[in-house]
Amino acid sequence: MRPRSSGAREARSRRARRAVALCCALACVVALGGPAGAQSGYVPKQVHLVTDNGKLFASNVKLNRFDELKLDAQERVLDQQVGAAVAVVITNQRITAYGVLSGWRSLDRMPNEQIESIMAEDYAGVIVTSVRLLNFNGETGVWAAQKRTVAR
Repeated sequence: MRPRSSGAREARSRRARRAVALCCALACVVALGGPAGAQSGYVPKQVHLVTDNGKLFASNVKLNRFDELKLDAQERVLDQQVGAAVAVVITNQRITAYGVLSGWRSLDRMPNEQIESIMAEDYAGVIVTSVRLLNFNGETGVWAAQKRTVAR
């Protein structure tokens, strides 16, 4: 074996330092969600539902406040789902949703309308009923509705 030159050792050392720097840069890109800090799609938890003495509040962590859902005398909460930045509440009278940027927004229930499913994730709330499909955008506070065809 020939003794290695100091030039060869220096070249290997430079390559090793570059490899370590490249790995660190790659780890930063992954941690930031892509090039130049692109959004990774992750929405941090910003909304919680809190019941206190029969009252229902949305705890808005982003805006540092509590917003009460005012219920009528005969109104009862039947179901609820909470996502990162949206909450959906079903009562015997209405379907209501809370967006971290929009607050409470409600739709009246239709006669004999049955709730089939509820989903709350990130800023979106989706409700499937026996007569319509509903979605709620928690950033804008806007509802969208689509009537369902009745299978016979």
